[in-house]
Amino acid sequence: MKKDYTLYYWASDLRNNTGEGILAKRFLFDIKKYRQNSILINTNKYQSNYKTFYHKYFINFFGAIKLWKYYLKGYKTVFINYLPIWNFLIFLILPPKTILGPITGTLLYNKYSVFDTFRRGILLNILNSISLIIIFFRYEKFLFSTELLKTCVKKNNLKKCYFNYALQLFEGFQRTKKKDIDFLIYHRIHNNKNNNIIKDFIINSREQKFKIIVIGDPINFKGVRNMGYVSRNKIKKLLAKTKFTFGSSENLYTLFVLDAIARNVTVFYDKNLKKFNTKIKFSRLISVDFYDTLKTSKYIINKIYNFKKNKKNNFFNKNSYEQYFKQNIYLPR
Repeated sequence: MKKDYTLYYWASDLRNNTGEGILAKRFLFDIKKYRQNSILINTNKYQSNYKTFYHKYFINFFGAIKLWKYYLKGYKTVFINYLPIWNFLIFLILPPKTILGPITGTLLYNKYSVFDTFRRGILLNILNSISLIIIFFRYEKFLFSTELLKTCVKKNNLKKCYFNYALQLFEGFQRTKKKDIDFLIYHRIHNNKNNNIIKDFIINSREQKFKIIVIGDPINFKGVRNMGYVSRNKIKKLLAKTKFTFGSSENLYTLFVLDAIARNVTVFYDKNLKKFNTKIKFSRLISVDFYDTLKTSKYIINKIYNFKKNKKNNFFNKNSYEQYFKQNIYLPR
């Protein structure tokens, strides 16, 4: 009887200050929510430097193999993160009927870059296709962190998919007081991030003397205050006093953007993500061209000086993931 309620899981990131870690904890919360007597046991006992190549690309293969030990003993297994769609080997080597955490990934890339077109537009698309074949063959139900990959799923397979699980982290619209921070910017150095728009905006707006605070990786420009990596609670407090920010170029509904929307912060996001803006109606979510940085910088500065207070027409369409968890948890091992 105990084996029916005991689940061994692998999670490579359970930190409180990263989107991956917070989303993983939400996933564990939902497992407990839909099977209250569940006993969840973490199989990852290793300290790790999260920025190393080893942590990003190798430790998770070890985790997938380690779960076999518990599967062969008759226990149910769970693999929560890291689950990018291109990593087909993870989906291939996991024990049968492992409960999968949110699958991540995007089809977006910089079409102006030859290297990015080859790497993400061609090579990763091939890997994505291999992963989808494996997933639909091996698993009954699975969920995606966003709906960025929805277009690559065949219509007859959509019934097996649950999208936009990241929106489970949206806390709803909050009341805020006086805002005295012009820009709060989350900056992370990563090959997949288009940070040029952020840096060029700072350079082009120097004469305006905006109050700009950067969290995450520092931007060493004059007039910018760098606070480094801080907790989510600290970010929420800063956002409550913030007027404007930038979204990510690869994902519209990041945790940072969700927290910004909840606190009535104007978010400038990449226009290539506009078609995915379907779940949250928010008049301060504004699409701009992240690649024409000079034109966009001028547009944003003009918006700042001529911005009108938004009407209270915000709403949020929340999905239910109850069936995903109940069907997977109660599915025979």
